[in-house]
Amino acid sequence: MTLKHEKYIYVQLDKNKFAKIRYIKSYEKAEKSNDVNAYILLNKIVTKVSRKAKIVKREDLPVEIRDKLPR
Repeated sequence: MTLKHEKYIYVQLDKNKFAKIRYIKSYEKAEKSNDVNAYILLNKIVTKVSRKAKIVKREDLPVEIRDKLPR
C-alpha cells in the first residue's frame, strides 16, 4: 500500500492509533504551509500505517486542526 503523491498524512494519536488527514500541497507552494485550509480531516482512525506514509505528531499541526482531532 503506497501513498500516491503524498496526498495523505497520518497524525499519531496514541501508540497504535493514527488519524488520516488529507493534505493539499498547493498551500505548501504558496508559503502557507501552516494554513488551516491545507488540512482536511477525514475522521478515519487507523491502527496500521504504510511504511512509506508520512507520520506527524499532533504538536506539528496548527492549533485549529489539533482541536478537531479526537483524543
